[in-house]
Amino acid sequence: MIHPTSPRLRLCRSVLLTLAAASALLAQSYQGSVRGAVNDPQGAPVGGAKVTLSNDATGEARSELTNDGGAFDFSNLVPATYTIVAENPSFKKFERKNVVVGTQQALTIDVSLEVGAVSESVLVTAEVPLVESANASQGQVLDTQKLVDLPNLGRNPFMMSKLVPNVIQIGNPAYNRMQDQSGSSAISISGGPVRGNNYLLDGVPITDANNRAIIIPSVEAVMEVKVQANTYDAEMARTGGGMFNTLIRSGGNQIHGSLYGHLRRTSWDANSFFSNSAGIPITDQPNSTWGASLGGAVIIPKIYDGRNKTFFFAAVEQYDDVQSGSSTFYTPTALERAGDFSQTFSKSGALIVVSDPFTKVPFAGNKIPASLLNPIGVNIANTFVAPKTTPAYYGDQDLSASASLKSHAAQKVFKLDENFTSKWRASASYARYYSLEPGNSWFTSISSPEQWRLQRRVDATAVNSDFTLSPTTVLSVRYGFNRFPNYGYKASQGFDIGSLGFPSSLVSQIPNPTFPIINFNTAYGMSTNNNFFYVHSSKNFSTSVAKYVGKHALKAGFDYRRISAVGNDLDGGNGQLAFTFNGTFTGNELADLLTGYPYAGNGYLANKLNDFSNYYGLYAQDDFRITPKLTLNFGLRWERELGLQEAHNGLITNFASTAANPLAANVSGITPKGYVQFAGQGGASVHVGDFSGGKWGPRVGLAYQLTPKTTIRAGYGIYYAPQFALGAPISPPGYTSETSFIATNDGYKTPAGSLSNPFPTSLTAPLGSSLGALTAIGQSFSLVNP
Repeated sequence: MIHPTSPRLRLCRSVLLTLAAASALLAQSYQGSVRGAVNDPQGAPVGGAKVTLSNDATGEARSELTNDGGAFDFSNLVPATYTIVAENPSFKKFERKNVVVGTQQALTIDVSLEVGAVSESVLVTAEVPLVESANASQGQVLDTQKLVDLPNLGRNPFMMSKLVPNVIQIGNPAYNRMQDQSGSSAISISGGPVRGNNYLLDGVPITDANNRAIIIPSVEAVMEVKVQANTYDAEMARTGGGMFNTLIRSGGNQIHGSLYGHLRRTSWDANSFFSNSAGIPITDQPNSTWGASLGGAVIIPKIYDGRNKTFFFAAVEQYDDVQSGSSTFYTPTALERAGDFSQTFSKSGALIVVSDPFTKVPFAGNKIPASLLNPIGVNIANTFVAPKTTPAYYGDQDLSASASLKSHAAQKVFKLDENFTSKWRASASYARYYSLEPGNSWFTSISSPEQWRLQRRVDATAVNSDFTLSPTTVLSVRYGFNRFPNYGYKASQGFDIGSLGFPSSLVSQIPNPTFPIINFNTAYGMSTNNNFFYVHSSKNFSTSVAKYVGKHALKAGFDYRRISAVGNDLDGGNGQLAFTFNGTFTGNELADLLTGYPYAGNGYLANKLNDFSNYYGLYAQDDFRITPKLTLNFGLRWERELGLQEAHNGLITNFASTAANPLAANVSGITPKGYVQFAGQGGASVHVGDFSGGKWGPRVGLAYQLTPKTTIRAGYGIYYAPQFALGAPISPPGYTSETSFIATNDGYKTPAGSLSNPFPTSLTAPLGSSLGALTAIGQSFSLVNP
């Protein structure tokens, strides 16, 4: 029997507490730590000394007694500027100010006490060493001064990572605004894959299913960003390259705020080459950006005084950014749009002859008879913009245009910090972002090309609670939810395709009609493929505990993420109606349109899909300070990502390549093989992706302080990058349906279908998995590696 106060039982309790934390612990923290030892003038350890660490901005303080070896450790610290005080009878009080703890920074500060009365004090003003010596992790903090003072055209804190060694930015540097999530996330760290990084905001992952940071916080709202590479701590996970650990500012006892703005006006810019050559004046392209921030203690006169207790911070930023574009096009002449090709020549000067699509007999006078003009084709052709110059031949650029792209974006960030008690501190942050980005609006016509619009919204939340269970044990709990809707539409959204003459039976099947996509080889294409709505989201839960035992700083952890990509019935081949004309039937692409005979076409319908993946991670870490100069880091991480899954099993998860196809019974002489298998059917898994078993990631690191200004680090670790990247939910056969236009039955000698009724048997509705092994017969499809 073990006595209740025995050292063995106390050790067992410590171990059990650490192991229990492994079932509920933070996986990737923004918090730092301060550890060290208190010694007497001869260098002997001073046990039982009281060490206090206080936050200069908020007044929050934590105290603990040194152990028999004189060691102390403050873990789970919010990045801030601190003051450290050490006291012991028979020694003067030691005080050191300006101890700056950065994001996930581990500082080692040893204290040497002088003999004297405790009423006397020694104030140390030396700067804390900039070189960490407590762990093998490598990274660089981009603090407020760097973020604010250094040139940053897009005010994008992630783009400042170019200051960090081994960081290569792949994205277009022109797209670094808060609306440019895709380009800003195209970064390789230490040779890792582009978009293989992990992004944290107040400790909560903000990486979507496409491995992008869903929100780019305003510089005004960010306290600092730590870019981490070659981090050997077991906390680091779901990354094949590095980490962007970003912390939102907090308020303090003193009120602090900012107000800024900058302008760019058209008269300060040069015109483009093409506009100059065409005599088109520069397009108006102003830029206006403004923002503000305010933080402090929550004080309500005569009601509540939140100094040292309740703090707030708020920041806003928005801009109107106008960019210009210019280009040249070929648009048919008025005669050609009316079916008269008597003045239509090739570049060599030969007359382009147009013929009857069935008899191949040239039209009299090279004019299409009125009786053969298709009303739908004529209505589509009438939306062409008239040329500005007379073309010398068919395809001669006769139309110059400039476009104005006005992007609008706005962001609001709020954060509340509360010290409920001396042992319970909590914070909650919320970021809201909105942007609207246009494509080139070249013409006012309803069929103008590149008429796309992209609307994005983001809601990012993070809630943190820290509990000091004992002077040597700290527990943290964290939750965050992120949502990132992407809505792509056209300027022609809601267009009545029935007004072009398409039959009502077809019109009734289109859930969200737009002007159809019309493709040509020479004339400019009409409309654009931009009709989608999908939502990236993630739910994140983690907790943390840190236990200080002797020379060991122990921690263990658990992390859960549910990463989702949800799409509606617009996704996939989202043009809905699209036709291509190339002159196959009449000898000229426009004549094919006017007679109503496309070379190819399709109609598209889809079901709503909800793809998701669950991620779990467990880890344990020990930072063992063997000597004042040597620290060893040991860690082990286990993680499992259960593969991609659709909420209603709307996913093809396998292809039975060696099994006989159901059509084999109807075929003689050969045995067709292979058929698709839907999730959960016929023994197929409900997931895709290599999810079998857990992934073990050992981490070992060493840090040796050679001199006060030089630390040697070495380490080894195994990491697992995200196993998928989805721009939108996968659109498998059965849950999406593309109905092909039947253009010909005789090898394009004569047409078989026309615009008058392009899909006589109607568009094929998605049938789900009801056809089983007969799904996608005769079709091509994509399959995620099982």
